[in-house]
Amino acid sequence: MKLRPKWSAIARVLRRAAGLALVVALVAAAALWWLDRRYPFPLERLARPASVELGAVDGTELARRVAADGQWRKPAPLAKLGTWLPLATVAIEDRRFWSHPGVDARAVVRAAVVDLRARRVREGASTITMQLVGLTLETPRTFRGKLVEALRALQLERALEKEEILERYLALAPYGRNLSGAVTAAQRWFGKAPQDLSLDEAALLAGLPQGPSRLRPDRHPERALARRRSVLEALHTGGWIDEVEFERAAAAPLGLVGGAFEGDSSAPRARRTGATAIDASHVAGWALAQRPTGGTTLIEPDLQREVERIVAAHVPHLPPGTDVAVVIIDVERAALIALVGSADPTDPVDGQVDGARALRSPGSALKPLVYAAAFESGRFDARSILDDGPVELGGWRPSNFDGGNDGPVRLDEALRRSLNLPALRVAQAVGVERCIGLIEAAGARLEPAAASRAGLTLVTGGTPVRLVELTNVYATLARGGLFEPVRVFADEPRRTPLRAVTQRACEMVTAILSSSERAPSIRGGASHVAARPFMWKTGTSSGHVDALAVGHDGRVALGVWVGRFDGGGHPAYTGSEAAEPILAELFVGPQLVARAAGR
Repeated sequence: MKLRPKWSAIARVLRRAAGLALVVALVAAAALWWLDRRYPFPLERLARPASVELGAVDGTELARRVAADGQWRKPAPLAKLGTWLPLATVAIEDRRFWSHPGVDARAVVRAAVVDLRARRVREGASTITMQLVGLTLETPRTFRGKLVEALRALQLERALEKEEILERYLALAPYGRNLSGAVTAAQRWFGKAPQDLSLDEAALLAGLPQGPSRLRPDRHPERALARRRSVLEALHTGGWIDEVEFERAAAAPLGLVGGAFEGDSSAPRARRTGATAIDASHVAGWALAQRPTGGTTLIEPDLQREVERIVAAHVPHLPPGTDVAVVIIDVERAALIALVGSADPTDPVDGQVDGARALRSPGSALKPLVYAAAFESGRFDARSILDDGPVELGGWRPSNFDGGNDGPVRLDEALRRSLNLPALRVAQAVGVERCIGLIEAAGARLEPAAASRAGLTLVTGGTPVRLVELTNVYATLARGGLFEPVRVFADEPRRTPLRAVTQRACEMVTAILSSSERAPSIRGGASHVAARPFMWKTGTSSGHVDALAVGHDGRVALGVWVGRFDGGGHPAYTGSEAAEPILAELFVGPQLVARAAGR
């Protein structure tokens, strides 16, 4: 009988508590209903800009740049984050993550007591969902901020699955320095992908978001190790690891690697073990101009490395201040496989100029297309006799490069010797508009109204072109007259080839300019034995400002430009003396020879 009053009082307290809980639940439900309709969760803010990474076909890193907000960030699906890191994160940050609705009531009660006693926020009881809200909406660390986080967390749990929430959290969580997300953290601190992290490494990373600056392992290793032990204890207490696993992981050294994300640098670099570094600044400039998000390019690092080596070997033998640009295109795949924009990309004055994409005079390098137009007309063939006598065109008295005249000359000889006067007569006979149409169809974008502006000077370099496009013109010749735009990225779709030149005209031009008919010059004045035939044509602009050599071997098209970016001329800047030796050495170099042999 004495127990009844006591149990009655307890029952009354329980009923009041239940009633209060019901009221709180109803108020919370009403608040959520109103919040969902007036202020739905801004899911779009969960998506943050990713860092930019540019790679080569073999995985060599070409360039890396921070995201727009200055962070290194690379989101990844939860399935690619491995087992240990998500598990350790839940264990230390929110062990009831999989069961609560976004707010952990037990943790809230505990934190409320602590905070009320301290009269400030000392323990936030933040769940992973609430932390994700805080990272997304940047809520202040106040009682009001925590209330907003709690309500928004309840909203977010209704909008996303638990796996999605954990995935988004691991993509945005701070891990020290300007590292945002688990992927960049694993790469920076341990040099590996998240799925390859060991238990001790994952435990270290899982502990960092609590205080990324205070726990930064390269500056505060003792704090980082103490935090790692706390994470391992949480895993052990929760039954996720046994005693042996705990002791082994707790005794492991930090094992950090350095240099992966030094500062905020966006400078390109190569990271391939055992290989000489390559410079890809101009490749990166072109690729990222087309696709700012980055991706895998078609650049072949071994070939790129060889191009850079050969260019570096030639520059000391050229006038001071000389720059060099090289473009190599895989003919069959219409792929840019190597590019050098300048001889020294680190040069503070000229290093950032990309000679491969700059508009420069081609000299006589477009003459093969003029003769192709002549062959297409049916009025000329390789044995046609042309006049190499003096000519006057509206007050313009052009001359050959050597200043002489040979009178009657065969067409094939005129093309091989790059005689100006016969080529001008051919262009005049065929029509400048027809020549320009064929050149543009083959891949070169000429200036507007080139026919009226340049006229017949087109034959001698009167209209500028880009080396990349000029090289692709020769790739069109190599394909038998089929034009395709140059592809930079591996996943870039192929376009349907378009007929630009007849196959017969391409074959005739290629045969005339083949190394089977002549020997190209190399540095030192000697000549290569044409063991592997290729065709090429040189070009020298007026005033010896631009020297070019462009050609193809049926497999690759190759273009070389030599000159100064400030437009200064030099007698040494002739296509045959400055550019042709570089082109020839590349064509007979080990990389292109190996490609030709199918190795």
